[in-house]
Amino acid sequence: MPHPKIGTIHEQYLTISGIARQQFAGEAGSKILLCANACCVAAVVAASVAGAASLWVDADAEGLRAALRAGFCDFVVSTLDESLRILKNEVRQKRPVSVGLSADPQRALREMVERGFQPDLLIPSAAGSEQETRILIQRGALVVPGRSEQERNSSLLCWNVDAEAAQSLPRIAQVAAEALDPERPDTAARRRWLLTAPRYLGRSFARQGCLRMDRSESAAFVTRVRADNPAVSLTCDGAGI
Repeated sequence: MPHPKIGTIHEQYLTISGIARQQFAGEAGSKILLCANACCVAAVVAASVAGAASLWVDADAEGLRAALRAGFCDFVVSTLDESLRILKNEVRQKRPVSVGLSADPQRALREMVERGFQPDLLIPSAAGSEQETRILIQRGALVVPGRSEQERNSSLLCWNVDAEAAQSLPRIAQVAAEALDPERPDTAARRRWLLTAPRYLGRSFARQGCLRMDRSESAAFVTRVRADNPAVSLTCDGAGI
């Protein structure tokens, strides 16, 4: 199972949240993301943080089980019927859920098309499923691009704490939330990330956090974090601060 970076998950989350804001009146809670390839972890976690459901199809059963153990995926099943049953129950109540389906992606997509299953969001599938992908798009699925369109003056701020993460990370997240410009259209989504992401990021990111900010936001954030917690490790677009 490819292990994503927290920044990759965050960027995918911003993309999904942006689509929800523009296309679904800001509501991702009843939407389904379909991803049928081996590199779905970032998209699946991002969808959960955004409040959406996701179906991850992969022939690598052990990779899916590893994602389950890491906390990136809620269920791993072996039949489409099982996965659709779980999705139906959770989507009806607008609850996020991530389901891994251990199956050949091409065969699974063909069965989905034949049965009329229709996702709202789609990560382009593995080679060999182009026809099924086109049909899903024609029926209304929106393709999720690999990266979100960000303003030129924004940066990805990441932080890492060595000790007492359970106490330090919520305080740092609060500082980040207070630094955000309330007039930006993506501020509500970014605040949601700070509040909700730790629930879905799993143990791998138990000491990390990140957020995309503009220059004034990042300046205010860094100043306060350095004053409150000088030992925290900060990076900006991958470079140390």
